[in-house]
Amino acid sequence: MFESRERLAGDLKTLLEALRRQTDARYVCVLEPAGVLFESPDPDEDGADAALRAFLERTRKQVFGIPAAMAGEAPMEDAFETWPGDEFLLAFINGRVAVVAACPDAERAKEDAFDVLKLMADRLLRYDSKYRLDEKGRGLFLGRARLDVIAVGGTG
Repeated sequence: MFESRERLAGDLKTLLEALRRQTDARYVCVLEPAGVLFESPDPDEDGADAALRAFLERTRKQVFGIPAAMAGEAPMEDAFETWPGDEFLLAFINGRVAVVAACPDAERAKEDAFDVLKLMADRLLRYDSKYRLDEKGRGLFLGRARLDVIAVGGTG
């Protein structure tokens, strides 16, 4: 009935790798407001993926502000305007945790990856019960998560 956190963590890492392959992403991660939780591939200390991870860590507050800005509840800050080259697929689960993919075509990835993202949302709800509440601590999502998927174009 209940799966162990270790098993769920393994499932999430497997799904991240599947998402990376399916979207042709060079880097994918599960991002919380506190930082990166899971990632694929594991970045080298001084490689391009490490720079992207550090960028996401620095801009995570702006990243988590995107859904509210799109709903007209907050001013829009472009969290990705200073990052060159990549497009980003963002999937917010109940506004508490996000799956981020740096890929060449975020719109195509949005269409192609929805089934994998639904599976990831299910595993994340099981992995940590705090994700079952929305970003304001309201509601209890037991069966299905609120999944907001956004494609962000690159700058160049």
